Amino acid sequence: MMLDARTVAGTQVVRLPAVVRGEVVMPPWPRVADVGRAVAERGSRRVQGPTADGCHLIGRAVVDRDTLQLTGETQVLVLPAPDASSLPEPDPAGALLELARTPLAEVLTFVDAIGAALRSGSPEAAEAGALLAATSLVADRAHRAFLAQLPSLFDGAAVGRMIERDLGTASLDTWRKIDETTVSGVTARFADHICEVPPALRAFPTRQLHLTAGNAPVVPVVSLLWAWATRGACVVKPAAEAAALVVALGAALRDTDPAHPLARHTTLAYWRGGDQRMEATLLADGAFDRRVVWGGAETVRSVTARGGATDTLVMGPRFSLSMIGAELLRADPEAAARRAAVDSLIANQAACTSSLLHVVECDTATADDYARTLARVLAEWDRALPHRPSPQAQGHLTRLRRGLLGTGRWHVNGDWPEVSSAVVRVDGAFDLAHHPGSRLVLVRAVDDLRRALPSLGPAVSTVGVAPEGTRLALRDAIAARGVDNVVPLGAAEHGYAGRPHDGMRVLNRLVRWVNG
Repeated sequence: MMLDARTVAGTQVVRLPAVVRGEVVMPPWPRVADVGRAVAERGSRRVQGPTADGCHLIGRAVVDRDTLQLTGETQVLVLPAPDASSLPEPDPAGALLELARTPLAEVLTFVDAIGAALRSGSPEAAEAGALLAATSLVADRAHRAFLAQLPSLFDGAAVGRMIERDLGTASLDTWRKIDETTVSGVTARFADHICEVPPALRAFPTRQLHLTAGNAPVVPVVSLLWAWATRGACVVKPAAEAAALVVALGAALRDTDPAHPLARHTTLAYWRGGDQRMEATLLADGAFDRRVVWGGAETVRSVTARGGATDTLVMGPRFSLSMIGAELLRADPEAAARRAAVDSLIANQAACTSSLLHVVECDTATADDYARTLARVLAEWDRALPHRPSPQAQGHLTRLRRGLLGTGRWHVNGDWPEVSSAVVRVDGAFDLAHHPGSRLVLVRAVDDLRRALPSLGPAVSTVGVAPEGTRLALRDAIAARGVDNVVPLGAAEHGYAGRPHDGMRVLNRLVRWVNG
């Protein structure tokens, strides 16, 4: 059984599994006292555990799916609290050798089979979707769209193209001979020794720890696919917000082939962030060959400070913006606002690719007209895909209106404090680290888009630019500031197999390149 629910002391308690090297592990039913503590806990980090009987309990405020109002009830998710020593591979060399000998064609077939299992309409996939939605402040349409897309992410052909772009498929399956003459070193020359064996190269699997973030449920899926594409022996930790995905993915592994090498060397398990008992083992130097960490600045600092020699790929906190040239604003401001709104609403502004600031090339009067148009477009989105800001976000918006953005010109949809979306035309700079999300977009006018270039830097993930001629003219200058994605306006969420992430060819980093 992949999911089990019952009422404990008047609270809905749902048990979720972990997958430890291909085996499904269910937690025990928690004690009533532990459930009570999870219900009583307040704030954004409502995680209890590990308990004496080996559980983590996540208390979640239940949201009425019709009104998106908090019901006052709490749902408690119960997950196994894994033993840290049980998660790394007991025989690392044996595991990596088995994975290295697994043909790429077999890997891609397995990925396709997982997609088919998710597509089959299993009850576990539906249950995972219901759990993702139960506490969400965004309408169910968004969750249905994600679940409909989930099987298509497990596409063997797309994973194959990703591997080809990053690694070259020949380097994964065999030792690839290098058509290059070796150069002898000084000592070999003294000995008059000539090596006639041609050099060879291979991308070898690694042991991987993926610590994922909760800003979007797709994040642990992306990390898992990276691990499988490189045939890694992986431990993937979902965030509390995405823990329900283990139900769907665990069922797909069970129904496909739990004895497959990829399955037997895959762990999907949750533990409380900052748990020193877990981190002392899993973040120790040498516990893994590679670490991938997604998350905020505090999480990134905590992980990178541990296990010094372990190669760590950081997907840290970043933000994005849009740049709209005068030509498009004159020709079709409505089209500009609609395209920019698409970029601004990615993951309901929780993704690093979501545009928080629109820089418009015009005078302030035209910028005000654009802001009004954008607010009207956002109101249409509010009706088509309703959401409700959290009480914390409502308070943040109110403080910004009275403080840092008090001199801006506000265009608001909804009534304070429950504002469904807002556009603020600002005159000066604003530190986007203070941005609360919640469908707030800032608009700033400049007389030349080039004047906005000094405000860009490595903290900016994506810049959407229009019209296209302007984008091509500014693309190199924007990239030189540290921006990794310079895309057409409205295309910030578009992707392709093998697209670099945060300026990295991720698969290239996750394998170990071995000379042979």
